[in-house]
Formats: sequence, structure tokens, C-alpha cells
Amino acid sequence: MEDTVPRTFRCERYPEPWPSVTIAVVKEVEFQLLGRFAVAVDGNLMPGDAWRSRRAADVLKLLALSPDFRLHRWQVMEALWPESDPQASGTNLRKALYFARRATADEQTVVSHQGVLVLWPAAQVHTDVERFEGAARQALAASDPSACRAAANLHRGELLPDDRYESWLAEPRQRLRQLYLDLLRVGELWQRLSDEDPTDEQAARALMRAHLDAGERREAIRRFERLREALHDHLGVGPDRPLSPSTKTS
Repeated sequence: MEDTVPRTFRCERYPEPWPSVTIAVVKEVEFQLLGRFAVAVDGNLMPGDAWRSRRAADVLKLLALSPDFRLHRWQVMEALWPESDPQASGTNLRKALYFARRATADEQTVVSHQGVLVLWPAAQVHTDVERFEGAARQALAASDPSACRAAANLHRGELLPDDRYESWLAEPRQRLRQLYLDLLRVGELWQRLSDEDPTDEQAARALMRAHLDAGERREAIRRFERLREALHDHLGVGPDRPLSPSTKTS
């Protein structure tokens, strides 16, 4: 399969030094949110040390995950500073926006219009999440195993793994993970599904059957034991129905 990762993200880093002056007109911005956080402006990958303010990066992440890349400022404040009073949240947001624009060297990075924050309104903004979700929903709607396998290959890892414990990411992270699991199931990518969810009995049965068909009874038994342990450790239950290395699966 042809590599679908934008060429931009194959770069190691933006050539030094990162521009210290405002970019006149930004035409295209690429966000990588699966597996890691990276931003490329007109094909130039920003260095990680450009984000000296964590909340500045968080504002961009939040907007990049939002419909049409926009949110009301109150939504941003509530997501990032839920325990602060409105005045403190407003001050924090202004600081974050200042540092975001400074990091990207572009005053148009986030534009406020009638209280709505818009991410690069004059540029074409693309994200790997957007591509993955679009391909996943189309493949699943068609119940096409081949298309599901292709869409699954667009999933390059967990959503923003460095922000695993941020509450504002819980819903999109769970949504994307479920889409990925559904793709693996319809695409019959059983090993990947088992790696992602060791408690999935359908994947375990399919892998056990493959071992049995190959004459690998010991491997089938090990697969069964791993499933039983995973169900016990994660869910405190056993398999839904009798299951053994001799079980016939369809």
C-alpha cells in the first residue's frame, strides 16, 4: 500500500533557524495528532522546542480537533482551565494565544471573531484525524473489509499520547479508538485487534482457529490462556461461552 503519511511529517525537523518574523501569508497547515503532536506550516515542520508554552500548544490541539477548526472562547477556557474563575481563565487564554502566535510566527494562527476562535482562517488546515475518521466512516458504512484495512493503516497511534490524562481529550480519544477497533474487526486484522484489545474474544477465536488449522495446538492453547487471563484481569470475568483450543469458529 502506498504510504499515506504526508511527506511533511517524514522530515526530521524544520531547518534552523525557525523564522523570527511574521509569515506574510500561510497557505496550508498540517497537523499530526495520532501518535504524536506535530505541526507543519507550508511544508515546514515546526521544531518541538517552539512550543515553550504547553497551553499554547493545547489551544491549537483543541481547535484542530473541533468541527471546522473553531470554538467559542468560553469553550476553550472551560476545557483548559475548568477550575479557574472567568477572569483568570481569560488571562490564561490571552497568554496562551500570545505564545501560540509567537511559536508559529504568524498573527493569523488563531483569530478571534465575535468570541469565536478560528484556527488559521485564511489557510487550508488538514489533520491526520480528519483523514482517518473520514476514511473509517466511509469504509465501515460500506462494510468493505479491504477499505477497512486501508483505513486502519491511517491510524498511526493513540491520539496525542503525551496528553493521555487531559480530560478534554477523553471523548475524542475513545471515539477514535472505537473506530479503529471496528475497522480491525471488519477488516479481519485479528492480530492487531488482539494487540489493541486483549479481551476481544472474536479476535482470540479467529487466531486460535488459524493456529489449529496450521497444526499449532500449543499456540492455540497459549492464545486461549492469554484471553482468559486478560478477561479476568481487565473485566473480572471469563469467556462469554465455552471456549477451548478445539472450539470450532466461523
